[in-house]
Amino acid sequence: MVVGFRLPDSLRGELAKPHGKLYRGSGTKLLEEIEEVKSCRLFCCVGDLVTASAIKLGMVPDIAVVDGKTLREEKIDFSYHHFEARLEAENPPACITCEMISTLRNAVEIAESGGKVLVFIIGEEDLAVMPLGLLLPEGSLIIYGQPGEGVVALVVDREKKLLILSLLRKMERIGECKEMEQLMEVV
Repeated sequence: MVVGFRLPDSLRGELAKPHGKLYRGSGTKLLEEIEEVKSCRLFCCVGDLVTASAIKLGMVPDIAVVDGKTLREEKIDFSYHHFEARLEAENPPACITCEMISTLRNAVEIAESGGKVLVFIIGEEDLAVMPLGLLLPEGSLIIYGQPGEGVVALVVDREKKLLILSLLRKMERIGECKEMEQLMEVV
């Protein structure tokens, strides 16, 4: 049984909106337009295509969260040798498991110590932006894909952390774990 948060249908529309600056377009070159990369504390990518594009440009993220596919079907191949650490967590679609929260917390600790971390999600990584946004220090940047539109650059600040917390409180809770409680107390 999954323990963590489950996305209710009532929140799907809200989470489908970009919660950062939307850079419209496609292709690797789109990432070169993202000004926020130059001044961020930690640079993170969520999604295989965004991560592969960043690496191709020589912009290796401090933390990359991938699930081995894009749009839930096509497999993306990219080299793992850019990362000092590789962590794994199970996370079914439309969920944020305690295991994923714990793994992302470890990834942030490694990245804050100067290491580059690849987090491989067995299942689906789409909602990883939420716990990652709460766990990262302010001034960090998360880049993630906005299907059919481009990429979103989410700068982590207090306002974004409060928004994520508010959305998490609207999600269905399945069971309890210390990771859930700790995440809700981050801000």
